[in-house]
Amino acid sequence: MKKLSQTNIMEKLIIVSLVIFCTAGTAFSQEIPLEQWAHKHQEASVELGHWVKKHPQAAHRMFEWDAKHPERSQVLVNWAIVHLHENLRAFMVEHRNWPEMENFTAKHAEAMEEFLLWCRNHAAAAKSLMAHSGGLAWAGDHLYKEYWNMETPGKR
Repeated sequence: MKKLSQTNIMEKLIIVSLVIFCTAGTAFSQEIPLEQWAHKHQEASVELGHWVKKHPQAAHRMFEWDAKHPERSQVLVNWAIVHLHENLRAFMVEHRNWPEMENFTAKHAEAMEEFLLWCRNHAAAAKSLMAHSGGLAWAGDHLYKEYWNMETPGKR
């Protein structure tokens, strides 16, 4: 077996470090600022707006949940995209330790099924929005404020 010199080891470490750095930089550079999300994903943005109009109370709860538990809402969206043919019930079986979600879905099951469908129909847009911690809450507060309000959902 050939023994590596310290110079060879350092060269290999530098190369590996550069690859990691460049890969991480590429992943981050693909994220678009939240302020540009609706412009970049116009169809998805419009359809999410229709969902908010149709289900203002569920949207209110969903936006608040994302603000409080952004990592969990990211899991929900990613699950919806990966599990194309499964319904909300299957998600709840996998996430029994999320009691706040169980209470929410019991009251807003139809709205949640429609939200999962939106995620699946607009996977790239959903992933782009959820790449930002609290992205859904941001969208609710900045893009769909006219359809709901944190204090009074469904008013206006």
